[in-house]
Amino acid sequence: FDSLSTTHGLAPLPSPYHHLLFQSLSLFAPHSPSLRHLISPHDLNCATSAPNALIGSRVYDEGFAPSSIVIANATSMSAAGLLPYFSLLSFAVKPLDAPDVGTTVFVKGYTVGGGEPLQWEVEFPAGYHLPFRVEMARHSRKVWERLGRVEMWAAYGESGLDWEFCVDDLEVRFFEVGERHEGIV
Repeated sequence: FDSLSTTHGLAPLPSPYHHLLFQSLSLFAPHSPSLRHLISPHDLNCATSAPNALIGSRVYDEGFAPSSIVIANATSMSAAGLLPYFSLLSFAVKPLDAPDVGTTVFVKGYTVGGGEPLQWEVEFPAGYHLPFRVEMARHSRKVWERLGRVEMWAAYGESGLDWEFCVDDLEVRFFEVGERHEGIV
């Protein structure tokens, strides 16, 4: 995301961006002078590889819809010689500001063949945080492959109220048509 530019520290991502759609996720440049008095100085570390990260929050549309990363267009991927799914390898994540006790970041992955979604979560203690580097196979003890959609959201409290979070250094893998990939991470 670091090659993209922002206006006043925020910007939408191009659609599609590297064969993916990013829904309810915006480009975020925490060191932008325009954001100096709008974010905590403790959140300047959101962009683990400066200058940009993503900022996410659930959108209310007849219920809360989580931020998501989705395959943009299977036809264009096929034309590029790629299979219409991806593996989620790793990312850095943290809740913004100083979250309340029990603030949790949730990740859910949906495979293109259906079946039970993959799920993983991490609870953050109260206070400010460094970004947490998540290696999906290691932290969830599962290989997150053949995904068509990944959802992320942060919530706190018994009511599961929305909490903003940032993501950076997202690492996914696409596969060429005919490439063997079972269990590869």
